[in-house]
This record gives sequence, structure tokens and C-alpha cells, in this order.
Amino acid sequence: MKPWVALLDEDEEDYVFWQHGFVSWATHLDVRWFGSPHSFLSAASLSQSKPSALLLDGVVPRQEDLHWLSTLLLHPSCEQACIIMLSEEFDALKHAAYLRLGATDHLLKPSNLEDMHVAILRVSDHIATRAGK
Repeated sequence: MKPWVALLDEDEEDYVFWQHGFVSWATHLDVRWFGSPHSFLSAASLSQSKPSALLLDGVVPRQEDLHWLSTLLLHPSCEQACIIMLSEEFDALKHAAYLRLGATDHLLKPSNLEDMHVAILRVSDHIATRAGK
């Protein structure tokens, strides 16, 4: 079974875009879509395999993103996973808060294929780095 990445995103079109990216540039990884943190936590608790990374985008109201990041960091299914926050725009204060709390990275949400290629390679690099520890 291939290592997998959990995409937590309400928008199914985003999943299709990310799926295209993983199929194109990271065939060694699978991507699985979850429409909410609750659906991810339920599925992850029942799964034999744990995600190598979580991409957290658009599934929580703005004021709850740090709460959900904390929750995911403490969940047993995420102990070895890279948790990567995605944002539509860069906010230096949020960026610093995410990293200080324990996120592996904070990336701008890709809006075109070139950005997606860069994001996929970065996610893949984070997973490889974590696996090498």
C-alpha cells in the first residue's frame, strides 16, 4: 500500500486538482479527500494505515484553524504526519502562528499547474524528510 496524503477541504473541485497533481508529479503517494476534520478523524481512527501528510485547506472557519491544527497534532493518527496548512493569501502572523504551534509548513493554495507542481514537490520533500528521521 502506498503512503497517502489526506486533503481536508470542503471543495471537491480542489480535490480533483490536487489528485491531478499527485498523479502527475508524485505517483509514489496517494491522496484521499475528506470534507471536514470530523470525517478525517473518524476515518483515520478506523484505518490500519496512517497518513504521511495532511493538507488542511478550507475546512474550518478562520478563527478555528489554530484549534484544529492543535487537535490534529495531538491525534494518534497524525503523530508521524506532516501537517501542512494552505491559505489563499499569505499572512505573516498566521504563518508564524502555524509554524510555532507545530505545523510542518504553510503554503499558498496553488491556483495553476505550475504552482501545483511546486506544492506537490514540497509536500513530497516534507514526507521524505520526515521518513528519514
